Amino acid sequence: MIRLCYYLRRKPEVSLEDFQDQWLRSHAPLVARHASALRIRRYIQSHTRPEDPVGQALQQTYGVGGEPYDGVAELWWKSPRDLEEATKTPEGQAAARELVEDERRILDFSRSALWFAVDMPQISPPGRVIAREETTLLKGFYVGRLARGLDPERAKSHWLSVHGALARQYEQFLPFERYIQVHRAHDELAVVQRAAREGMGDFPSIGHAETWIDRRVMDTPPGPEAQEAFALLVQDIGSFVDTSASSMFVAKEHVILDEKIFTPPLPTPAD
Repeated sequence: MIRLCYYLRRKPEVSLEDFQDQWLRSHAPLVARHASALRIRRYIQSHTRPEDPVGQALQQTYGVGGEPYDGVAELWWKSPRDLEEATKTPEGQAAARELVEDERRILDFSRSALWFAVDMPQISPPGRVIAREETTLLKGFYVGRLARGLDPERAKSHWLSVHGALARQYEQFLPFERYIQVHRAHDELAVVQRAAREGMGDFPSIGHAETWIDRRVMDTPPGPEAQEAFALLVQDIGSFVDTSASSMFVAKEHVILDEKIFTPPLPTPAD
């Protein structure tokens, strides 16, 4: 399974309210209409809530200095091959062109970013956790800029084996319903997507972290264990991420497509 992570910033002349309204009411149905041609299995829009006090508190705690994105589009495919095969057909190519043309109405490509990624769950209870509008849940994003001079693969290894383990160690004291590391992968696929969107550069990142938080928990002052956990996590993040150029924000999720994704068996060591 693979997903496209598309971090969106609107054109300056488009208000946040208008952007999110057009994105949901106009663009989302267009994606759904082309889902079969492009073999998209799942599509979720996350709409940023910049004024939410939970998001502001997290920004202060983590000390980020980057501008939040206005939203995040996430699309899933069964496999990289499924995506590649779909975009080689006339129907898939026409669908992709129409989607990019529609994006052009409201998006500032030069300030947006995208890449493909794979999930590395860290805190993952059974069942689905979705930050719908009518719930007290929020979805938090941390989009980190890779620390200057650090090898991306070494950074991803540290993020997974050290930072992830640290979060799991303090799991019972953290306010996260779920925590997933979304590791950037298959960059060769993203090159094509970025090239179709004039002015879009390659933001130096190893991926993003996503958490689901119940705002009712955040209303309770953190105990000493939670304070210790956050202090250690923030300190560790600074070892592989440039926090001054990283973004953190909270959002509400809109599930547009949600088809089951079945992947083939993994190869055995003998293969």
